[in-house]
Amino acid sequence: MSAQGTIIRYITTVVIVGIAVLTATASYNTWKEIGQVVPADARASAYFEQYSEPDCRFEGTWHDWERDEWMTLGCLKVKDQHREGSYSSATGPRAISQVSMQGTYRIDGEGFIHIAGQDSEGKNHDFSAPISVENAEYPTQVCFAETTEGIPCTAFFIWKKDEVIARALDRN
Repeated sequence: MSAQGTIIRYITTVVIVGIAVLTATASYNTWKEIGQVVPADARASAYFEQYSEPDCRFEGTWHDWERDEWMTLGCLKVKDQHREGSYSSATGPRAISQVSMQGTYRIDGEGFIHIAGQDSEGKNHDFSAPISVENAEYPTQVCFAETTEGIPCTAFFIWKKDEVIARALDRN
């Protein structure tokens, strides 16, 4: 193989990769803009009109004993074509770091929880995590995972009754 043929192949490969990167970037930006401009689906609007009652299955306080983290979720209420509820979290005295956060959460149809809020230092956070629930009708356990590929729980929250929480917070 000649040196000239190798150089031509190298230049051709670089040009093709460059064109592919530019095309992918342009496509992503176009789809992102389309997603922001397209009006809400009529079926989604009809659904939220018909089922406008709050969904309170996740309402309550949840505790991850392993990480000593408390999470409080409010009822999911219809807001801007999705259901959104109040969210707060705080770590207990056994936690590695003391962190608290206030904001909102929503759960999508794909089994992800989306949380947006502000921590105690005023920093904004917006994250999503796949969750699994042992009983969707009456959930008492929620498993947060880093991915959907069978990764075990990175956070395992168990629903707690209000009187149990009051006693735990009084001790701190």
